[in-house]
Parts: sequence; structure tokens; C-alpha cells
Amino acid sequence: MSVLLQHGSEGDLVVALQEALNEEGYELDVDGVFGDDTDAAVRDFQANNELDVDGVVGPDTFDALGLEVPQQKARRADVEYLEHGSRGSSVRRLQRLLVAAGYELDVDGDFGDNTYAAVRDFQSNAELSVDGVVGPDTWAALAEYEE
Repeated sequence: MSVLLQHGSEGDLVVALQEALNEEGYELDVDGVFGDDTDAAVRDFQANNELDVDGVVGPDTFDALGLEVPQQKARRADVEYLEHGSRGSSVRRLQRLLVAAGYELDVDGDFGDNTYAAVRDFQSNAELSVDGVVGPDTWAALAEYEE
């Protein structure tokens, strides 16, 4: 399953995308945030390279930019994965663990921007893959904060 980037995406892969677009002559801030300017550059690049102009960076656009097409890791069926936009009791549990780990968060069950930032920081400090997705490795690292 291929990774897709689109307006609102964030992270190291967006940085690589922005750098590749700049190499093609665009003048983007390389900030890792797929905002309006990156979206406009992607659409322009797609139009100029006879690709579907949809603003979504998938296999064809990655390939045209000379970037390796990343593959999403297979997700284990026995692990609950949480990511930006997730809601509910599992997110509240995650937020309680992050608070116990020293992060200042509202325990509201909404995996919003603050929770996302805390997860990425926690992953970095724990020397995990920094993707903002709470999967088996992040849960394992958070386990020491379980009451």
C-alpha cells in the first residue's frame, strides 16, 4: 500500500517532497507542512508532467519527481493504531500516558494537533520512528507510564 501525501500532510516525507519540488524550480519553504503553497506547486508540477492534476502525491508524482515511492508498513491486527484525527477512550488513555510522561495535554479523547506534537516529540525522545502514529513501538515505550 503506497503512502499518499496531500494538503494537510506533515513530516519528513513532506520535507523531501518540498526539496524535490524546489530542485524543479519551485521556491517553497521547506517546513514539512503540505500547505497551500506546496499544494499549488504539486498541481503545477502535475500539469507540466502530464499527470492527473489532483494535488495528491502518489506513486506517479513521486516517480516523476525522482523520489522513491514509500510503502506503508503493514499494521498488526492485534494492535490499536492511533493517529491525528482519532477519537475516543483509547486516545484518552494515550493522553493520560503522555501526561504521566511529562507532557501538558488536555485529556479530551481528541487526537488533535497538541497530541500529535506530543506523540512526535515522545517518539523522538524515545528514539523511535517519528511519524506521529501510535503503534506497537510507541505503545511499548509508553507502557512504563502505565499506572
